[in-house]
Amino acid sequence: MIPRRIALIGALALAACDGGPVETVQIPPGALPGAGNALAQATEAAHHMLVARPDALLDRPADAAYALMLYEIATVEAAAGRLADPWPGRLMREARPVVRAAAGIASEATAQQVVDALWAASQALRRDDEPGARAALVPPAVLYTEIARDRLQRYTLPAQGGRALRSLKAALEREAGPPR
Repeated sequence: MIPRRIALIGALALAACDGGPVETVQIPPGALPGAGNALAQATEAAHHMLVARPDALLDRPADAAYALMLYEIATVEAAAGRLADPWPGRLMREARPVVRAAAGIASEATAQQVVDALWAASQALRRDDEPGARAALVPPAVLYTEIARDRLQRYTLPAQGGRALRSLKAALEREAGPPR
C-alpha cells in the first residue's frame, strides 16, 4: 500500500511541473526603483498601470511599453517558484502569449529579449526619440516594428492577462499577511 501512495504522490508532483528549464531575466538597471522584491514591485506597478488605470495608457506609448515590461518581469518571477502557490505563476505564463500578441510582441521571443526591447523603447519614447524607439522594437522581440509601435499607442490589456495579474497580486497580498 505504501509504494502505491508514493508512486501516486510522485506522479502528481511530476504532473504539476512543466518539466522545462526555469526562465530568468536580468532586470535593466533603473527599471525597478529601489532595492527589494522584484516580483512584488513589478506586480504592483504592472497592476496599477494595466488593470487599475488602463485608460491612462492611451496615447502614452512609453508608459505602455514600461507596463508591458513589468508584466513580463512579473511573469518570469512568478513562474520561477517565488510563491508558495504556483497557480498565479501558471496563469501569468498562460496569459503571456495573449498579452504579447495584443502588443505585437513575438510569442517565440525570450523574456530577456522582450524586457530589453520594451525597456529601450520606453526610454526612447520618454526622450521623444521616435527613431530610437523603432530601433528597439525589432525582431526577434517584435513581429513588425510598425505594428508594435502602433499597438503601444493604444494598448489595452486582454482580459486573460488582467485575470492573471489580479490573481498574482492577490497571492502576494495573502503571502504578505495583514497590514501591520
